[in-house]
Amino acid sequence: MQLPIPPNHSRRRSLLALAALALTPWTACAAGEIMAYRYWDWGRTPRRDDYQFAALTLALEKTRPAYGPYSATRVLDTLSTLRVRREVYTGQHLNVHAGPWRDVAAGDPMERNYLISTPIMSGLLGYRALIVRKQDLAKFKAIHEPAQLMPLAAGMGRGWVDATVLRHNGYKVEDSGNVATLVEMLVNKRFDYLAFSVTEAASLLAPDAPFAGELALVPDLVLFYPLPTMFYVSASEPRLAERLEKGLAMARRDGSLDELTGRHFQKEIKQLKSGTARCFVLANPTLPKAYAAEPPALVKP
Repeated sequence: MQLPIPPNHSRRRSLLALAALALTPWTACAAGEIMAYRYWDWGRTPRRDDYQFAALTLALEKTRPAYGPYSATRVLDTLSTLRVRREVYTGQHLNVHAGPWRDVAAGDPMERNYLISTPIMSGLLGYRALIVRKQDLAKFKAIHEPAQLMPLAAGMGRGWVDATVLRHNGYKVEDSGNVATLVEMLVNKRFDYLAFSVTEAASLLAPDAPFAGELALVPDLVLFYPLPTMFYVSASEPRLAERLEKGLAMARRDGSLDELTGRHFQKEIKQLKSGTARCFVLANPTLPKAYAAEPPALVKP
C-alpha cells in the first residue's frame, strides 16, 4: 500500500504510524464497531461501478474473520476527478474511490490518499473504445494508422492521467472538461472523440443516456495503454486502507478477483481476444516498473 504524504507530516512519520497501527491488535477496537466504506459512484458508467463495488465487497468479505463487520455504501454524486480526490481525502462525504494509478505523493497535498497496491479490472481500463459524433463515423472508420488519429482532438477530464499518456505519444488532447460535461462537449464539437474504457463506452451510448442518439462507437478500433485500476482510501482512514489492502491481496492470490473480473466483463474480454480489432498501443510514462507491464495486451497492434 502506497502511503499519502500528509501536508504537515514527513513521509517517515507516516510510515511509522501505519507500522504501529499494523501491530495493534484489532480486538482493541470498540466492540461491535462497523468499518464504514463510502464509495464514490458517478452514475454514468454503471457496469464499471458495479464491478468496482463488487471488488470492494469481495475484499471486505475476505477480511471479515480478522476485521469484523463492515458497511459499504455507494454514494452517487457528479463530481470532477479533482473534487473526488479531495472529498475522499477529508473522508466526510466519501472515503474510497477507484481510478487509474497515479503518484499520490505528487500534486495537491489535499489529494494524497492511501493507494491500495493491488490492481483490479485486469487492466481493462486501458483498452479504450472511441465514441464520436455520428456524422464523423465514416472518417473514423477510415483510420488505420496512429498518424491518422493523432491530429484529431481527444476529449479528457481535468486531472485525468490519460491526457498525459496521449500527449506523451503524440496525440492531441482537450482536457478542460469533467465527467459530467464531456459528452455534451463532444456533441458541441469542442473535440473530435472520447476514448472511454471498453467497460464504459456502451453505458454512454445506452438509449436513455444523454445525447446517445447523436453519438456512435467506432467499430473495431481500440487504443491500449497500461492503466491499472486502483482503489484509493481517505488519508484519515488508515485502518480502512489496511483492511482493503489485505483483502484485495487475498482475493488476487486465491484467484477470486480474476474470476470476478471475468464474470463481469466476459463479453469485452472475448471481443478483445478475438483479434478483429485494430489496436494502437501507447506507452504510459507515468507508471513505475511494477505496473508498466500490467497486464499483457489482449489484442495485437
